[in-house]
Formats: sequence, structure tokens, C-alpha cells
Amino acid sequence: ILLAAVYSVYQVNLNTVMVQESRQEAQEYARSILYIMVRELRNAGYTPTGASCAGIVAANSQSIQFRSDLDGDGDCSDTDEDITYTYDAVAKAITRQVAGNAAETLTDSNATALQFSYFSQNCTNQFSTPVGGGATSCPATAGGNSGVLTSIKRISVSITIQSKNPHVYFGGGQINATMVSNADLRNV
Repeated sequence: ILLAAVYSVYQVNLNTVMVQESRQEAQEYARSILYIMVRELRNAGYTPTGASCAGIVAANSQSIQFRSDLDGDGDCSDTDEDITYTYDAVAKAITRQVAGNAAETLTDSNATALQFSYFSQNCTNQFSTPVGGGATSCPATAGGNSGVLTSIKRISVSITIQSKNPHVYFGGGQINATMVSNADLRNV
């Protein structure tokens, strides 16, 4: 009986550690993707020469395209200057596409959600309701925002990543980790 009790405690502790490892893995994965996206979004619209090509080109709840003149040559057509992030719900993938080239997948078919929310800045320097009042695409008009892409000053990015390995002791389910970060656009 004592051996059975010791084994039972061991098994519970082992399962707890496995769940924590799965959760940590999903969180680290989500954090690394979110870091890349937010870092690049903060550079949206950067143009030391005043090139008119820079800024947010298209935006909706699951995709964003933006341009920057990172090398200061007056155009936005060089490497990493025209970037599109997209979520494919069927493939459970987040992709990054550079200047119309083939999209590269950032996830291992384990992204269960990607959500972009767009915010403008009102006259009191506070961020208010999403541009378009939470509409699925921009431009839209609602909530006192102009709803045009040029009014976007902050982007909230929410990513949900599923652990890669199901945990058999908890019904074979996978653990989800959701990370949210904001990118304040300094250059638009």
C-alpha cells in the first residue's frame, strides 16, 4: 500500500511537470513569433528620405501589410521593406511574406489564432476604440475614428499557439498559450 501511494504521488508530479513543460514550450514559441512581428511593426512607415511608399498598406483582423524604407534609398522595394503577416486558419499557420515573394511559415501548424486590433490616437493622447470600431477590416468608419490606414497609431497583436505534443493524461488535449503585445507605430 505504501508503494502504491508513493507511485501515485510520483505519477501526479510527473504529469504536472509534463503539463508545465508543454505550457512553457507553447509560451516560448508564441513569444518568439510575437517578438519578431512587433519589432517589424514598430518600424512600419520608417522613411528617412520622406518616401511616399512607406506606411500601412492593408490591414484587417488576421492580416497586415506594411512598408518601410529601411535603407534610406527612397523606395520600399528592397529586402524586408514590404512585409505582410497573414493567418491561415485552415493550415493553422502564421506566414510572413516579403515584397510579393513566397510566404514563409512562422509556425508549425499549431497557431490557433492571430488577431490584429488597430487603434488611433485621440486628442487627449489616449488610445481609444479600435479603428473601425472593431470592424474586421480597415478602412471603416465607426467610433469617432476616421477609419483610414493613416490613423492607425497602435497595433495590438494577439497570438494563440497550441503545444506541439498532446498530453495523454489529460484527455489527449493540447495546451494553448495566448500572448498579446502592442506595437506603437513611431513612424506613421
